[in-house]
Amino acid sequence: MKPRKTDSRLIQWGSWVALATVFSIACWFLSQWQFARQKEVVAANNIIIKNYDADPVPIEKILKAKDPWRKTLEFKPVSLTGQYIPFDEYLVRNRPNNGNPGFLQLVAFKTLSNNIFWVDRGWLPTGSKSDKPDLVPALDEKTRTIVVRLRANEAPNGRTAPLRELPNIDLSLASKDIETDNVYLQGYGRLVSETSPLARGADLGEPDLTEGNHLSYALQWLAFALMAFGAVFWNISQDRRRRAGLKGRKLKILTQDKDAEIEDELLDGKN
Repeated sequence: MKPRKTDSRLIQWGSWVALATVFSIACWFLSQWQFARQKEVVAANNIIIKNYDADPVPIEKILKAKDPWRKTLEFKPVSLTGQYIPFDEYLVRNRPNNGNPGFLQLVAFKTLSNNIFWVDRGWLPTGSKSDKPDLVPALDEKTRTIVVRLRANEAPNGRTAPLRELPNIDLSLASKDIETDNVYLQGYGRLVSETSPLARGADLGEPDLTEGNHLSYALQWLAFALMAFGAVFWNISQDRRRRAGLKGRKLKILTQDKDAEIEDELLDGKN
């Protein structure tokens, strides 16, 4: 028994609706993923806003050498007293600043409690004649108190670097020659100030707190889901008209020329 035309038509329409449903479900999940990403960015920005200008506290009060890193510590100001270790310093490669290539000067700092903490002492531009800064600020071993903002350790990126340079701020790699276990490996500090100040690299300034395009992307995915059903119902309507012997409707898209024609007609009517 052959299927009736009405049955085949309903099967075709049903397949269109099913396809649009699957597509829309996928769009919904993608939109929720973007909403979640936007929520994460906002939460991270709020932590930075809360921490950035807070009064510094001794680092041992909020973070010890063996403690795990906490996201709530990002850009938290802390103070340390001790001395730099001039022979434990590195240049961190591939650190652009305002579109200019450069490096960070990363130096080990030994606290009075015999812990080792890594300090980012600022940005140095790439030299004019070689792939190194023209000048790297010199250090001494004088006891001083420094204030830094905490940053999380960076995961290994698999790249290599020349001697006394690092591909990124991987503190385990930086600490491989340090003969003590009392090393902060979960985070380092971006220098804010120091007593008996030394020459240093440029400050990188406040972090970028923009939220990105996650919200607009989420709304776009929801719009795509609605458009899918709109396209299905439009095609069903067109199919019904064709089967009824009627011409299909045309979408009226106003172009610049069409706008001009309408404007001329309005002006002619007034005359």
